[in-house]
Amino acid sequence: MLKRYPITDSRLFGLNSKKRLASLLGIELPELRKLVAQPDNYRVYTILQGNGRPREIEEPKPQMKRLHSRLAELLSRIAPPPYLHSGTKGRSYVTNAEAHVARGKVIKADLSKFYPSTTHHHVFVGFLREFKCSGDVARLIADICTYGGHVPTGSPASMLAAFYSHKLIFDQLDRRLAAAGIRLTVYVDDLTMSGEILNRSHLCPIKKSFKSAGLKCHKVRCYGRRESSLVTGAMVTNDGLRLPNRRHLNIGDGFKRLGMASSQEEIQTISRKLLGQINEAASVEERSRRKLPGLRALIFRLSERERRSGVSSGGQQSI
Repeated sequence: MLKRYPITDSRLFGLNSKKRLASLLGIELPELRKLVAQPDNYRVYTILQGNGRPREIEEPKPQMKRLHSRLAELLSRIAPPPYLHSGTKGRSYVTNAEAHVARGKVIKADLSKFYPSTTHHHVFVGFLREFKCSGDVARLIADICTYGGHVPTGSPASMLAAFYSHKLIFDQLDRRLAAAGIRLTVYVDDLTMSGEILNRSHLCPIKKSFKSAGLKCHKVRCYGRRESSLVTGAMVTNDGLRLPNRRHLNIGDGFKRLGMASSQEEIQTISRKLLGQINEAASVEERSRRKLPGLRALIFRLSERERRSGVSSGGQQSI
């Protein structure tokens, strides 16, 4: 089990030696300097998101990615604040949604282009302020985990690097909202608030705080006391979490495609995806947890169908 400790116990806290930083990252300082100075440390490509919109991915190449992974590991060992549900073991989009069950009104907002808007300067200041690193060490860390002057979209270190860059704002908002009886949770760039007295006016200081840091809140959604709200992929109701209907439909469609699959390769591909979908559904709602054993058995039977058919066919041919 991963041990977590206060930020003051982190090996990054109070770091004032670039040579020590290099050692923590598993590289010699001259090699680190040379690597950071290279212009081609990233592979940039475009993917289509679920909504059909293109998204540019800035993925560090293997040598740089090893440094990012090590930095992400060091950051993930720090005990996270209660409101943070991303990038921390034992918390997920499910626990993020669960925090708002039976909490009255719900308001959601996203931080627009969170990674591209988190600059080299943000990261530099974040490590100065939160980790009390010396200026030259904080600057080198910012050099390591930014691309084109901002946090890259495809790095394992980006989520926590961006969070600690803006932790001061998140902490201030959490304290202010908690004093009013409102709960805040953060999942990467998703902000969710819930509480009986919650209303749109609570968004004004939040928008102003992030605007002062060059970030913009958008995609605001408000839900009433009796409304189900979609929070990070789960439906929040007064009775608990529920899987969105579209995900139930996707699972049903997967079983249809599995039943029609004509090759072992296709069956294996669909089966793996279906198993992931039903296991994820079981992590969200009780109804899916009860159905899980039966659905697993059905996937197994449908998967074995083609294999048995192949064995039978092969046996007939050999006679």
